[in-house]
Amino acid sequence: MINRLKDIIEKGKTLFGKYYRYYPYLSLTFGFATIILWERGFEFVRWIFIYLIVIAITTLIIIRLLTGYAERRRLFSYSIIAIDFINQNLYQDMLFFLLPIYWSSATVFSLNITFVLMLLILCLITAFDNLYKSLLLRNTYIRYAFFVFVLFGFLNFSLPVLLGIKNIWSLYLSIFISILILTPLFIGAKVGEYSKKYHAFYIIAIGILSFLLLSISKPFIPPVPLTLKHGVVSTGIDRNLREPIAPFKKIRSSELSEVYCYTRIFAPQGVKERLWHVWKRDGVVVQKVQLNISGGRKEGFRTWSKKTLRENDVGSYTIDVVTDGGQLVGQVRFKIV
Repeated sequence: MINRLKDIIEKGKTLFGKYYRYYPYLSLTFGFATIILWERGFEFVRWIFIYLIVIAITTLIIIRLLTGYAERRRLFSYSIIAIDFINQNLYQDMLFFLLPIYWSSATVFSLNITFVLMLLILCLITAFDNLYKSLLLRNTYIRYAFFVFVLFGFLNFSLPVLLGIKNIWSLYLSIFISILILTPLFIGAKVGEYSKKYHAFYIIAIGILSFLLLSISKPFIPPVPLTLKHGVVSTGIDRNLREPIAPFKKIRSSELSEVYCYTRIFAPQGVKERLWHVWKRDGVVVQKVQLNISGGRKEGFRTWSKKTLRENDVGSYTIDVVTDGGQLVGQVRFKIV
């Protein structure tokens, strides 16, 4: 029985290794496909997220549960090898899945492109097995941080889609779930031989530090799954068609008395969010307008804000579209001369 299981594992590893180089590209394709399917209204995709979340979490738990029996039974030892192999590659491919999703929500030349660059760097590292094992899997703590980062990134995208919660709640709930599940499996197992009674302390301490770090880092994280599909400035809004009238990038101050910022923001079905149009002139905030959006429209939820111009209101303007939690959805720029 054991020899047969060992042969199956070896054949599986050989087959996996043969086609392994194609898997990152497949995961990247799945990421792009997810964006396209959501925008076309394929709500069944949410069940894929549930499946991946369950697999990602249960494989880690099973590994830790079987570890205690591995020394006594060789069958458990082989099971751990197989599940750990699947688990490592699942999290590796998740990075390629998340990369295009976070890229679509990020704003180029803004702080939140940082998170996308981190995903890109990790994708490049995990694409090479030697780098992956030597840099990310070399010890318990680095491995723990890697798994927390990937699981957090996946949950942060999935929870608004599955539960319809706001981005700000998704951020904190995602880090809470990741810390709660992974800390006992990694850090707890590492220090368990010294002091099991301090496991709760480690979870609480790491949780508090993570929450504080997350509070500071919110501007660096794209507001997935929200995406700014279109944003323009115009001289008016057609209330019947809900479309901008005479959009422009640059205009003379004598030609208008008020200006509108029109945005179309995509969000999956069930997602409701409170946003702000933050008007800035030459980098200084001059006006904030609160807006509410609901997901489900593939072209994006249409909304706008208005600013009344005064004499000598010339300058370079930027309208930041931000969530209630302070995450940047996108920017619209124009000049008044």
